Amino acid sequence: MYLFYKYYSKGGTKRIPYFSALCATVFLIYLHIFQILIVANAVDVLPMKKENSRVLNYGMLALFLLPIFFVVSYLVKERDLRNQHYDESKMKRGGIYLVVYAIASFIFLFVLMFAFSTSNR
Repeated sequence: MYLFYKYYSKGGTKRIPYFSALCATVFLIYLHIFQILIVANAVDVLPMKKENSRVLNYGMLALFLLPIFFVVSYLVKERDLRNQHYDESKMKRGGIYLVVYAIASFIFLFVLMFAFSTSNR
């Protein structure tokens, strides 16, 4: 989360780096939850239905993510992130690892979606 915090401390999000880092972290956690649900064939647990409007589905999904958001915000405080300092070379290496990790997670999600959608036909 610190890497996200440092990234969002610059540019257009420099006024809200903690919130942006929190959202990015929760998104990655949700991505992994979705991967687990696909493997467990339990995607129906998600509060989305085809007959609902897109706005309603997004709203219900946001409510589904809210507890995770609150847990992460409780565990990682903004003042703790502000007080952290790491070596610049470690930050760059960590940033590269984070990007590779996020891309690999997306690829893995799509592989799972494809693999499990063809096996359920």
